[in-house]
Amino acid sequence: HYFPRDKHYSQNISKIIHNHGLNGVISLLARRLARLVIKTAKTLTSKVVIRAASATAGLFVLQALYVLVKTPRLSPPDKSGVNFPREGLSVSLQNEDRCRIEKGSADSAGKGSKTKWREFRLVLIGDSPVEGIGNSHHSVALSGRTAEAFAKLVCRSGREHDDRRDEADENALKGKQYDSVRYWSYGKSGLTARGVNREMVPLLHRVVDDVVSSSNGDTAAENCFEKPIHAIVLLCGVNNVLDPRPTTFYRDVHSLIHSIKHHPKFGSIDKDTPLLILGLPDFTKLPFLPSWPMGWILGFRGRYIQHVLETVIQEVQQEEMIESGRIQTR
Repeated sequence: HYFPRDKHYSQNISKIIHNHGLNGVISLLARRLARLVIKTAKTLTSKVVIRAASATAGLFVLQALYVLVKTPRLSPPDKSGVNFPREGLSVSLQNEDRCRIEKGSADSAGKGSKTKWREFRLVLIGDSPVEGIGNSHHSVALSGRTAEAFAKLVCRSGREHDDRRDEADENALKGKQYDSVRYWSYGKSGLTARGVNREMVPLLHRVVDDVVSSSNGDTAAENCFEKPIHAIVLLCGVNNVLDPRPTTFYRDVHSLIHSIKHHPKFGSIDKDTPLLILGLPDFTKLPFLPSWPMGWILGFRGRYIQHVLETVIQEVQQEEMIESGRIQTR
């Protein structure tokens, strides 16, 4: 009655009764009933999972459309991205709490100074934060604030330029070798790691070309001061979270770092030039994203991209240590 499809059911029952008695029949029924329960549970579980996944995907699409419609479209400041001033922007330290931003070359910045004018050169490349989305001027954007932070670390203030500074001022000047920070900010909204490599890295190399070519003059040669670029800041990976091909991020970011460190005409950029790579934000903390499921899904993908980025950085650092001889390979 319970298993009508089993043609040999009656024969099996007879054998079991003959060999094992009534306990054998009960054991057989229990096993078959357990199989039936497990099969039914699997079927119901798969249906529940499929329906839950479909509902979550539908809710995710609705939330994505809502964010797309409600999120305001912010514009970058003037002369951003590829139109950033080719001569860069200069930040000088007036005092410990205040910086001055100006345009112009190093020659004009150091005009009238008794000592050689030395600039710290900083280049930022990346996506929308580097472009300055949502800011009216570069001075209040990520690039300007980063340049100000560098200026407070490596630049002398206006008082420190005075020839009458005392011994206390001389002690405070230790490590502050520069008079200003000149920075270039090349970013574009929506770029993935591959896009930054394709569109922004050539602009970094153009800055190197301009600085090296300007060193032909005597005055510019003094301003070159050791190396063309003193620090590079890279921001990428945010748009890779939304990329349908996240598995390519490892290869793309590895190629991006290699392109930054190797100039096509002059070989490698100075090995001592630090490359600062910013981490990804926590997508679960962004106020304009719904917490679930969109914030949770993007947060999971963001942590994966961050893990891949850190893995690539460790591998590149190890490769550089092997090349420099600090790590011996067998």
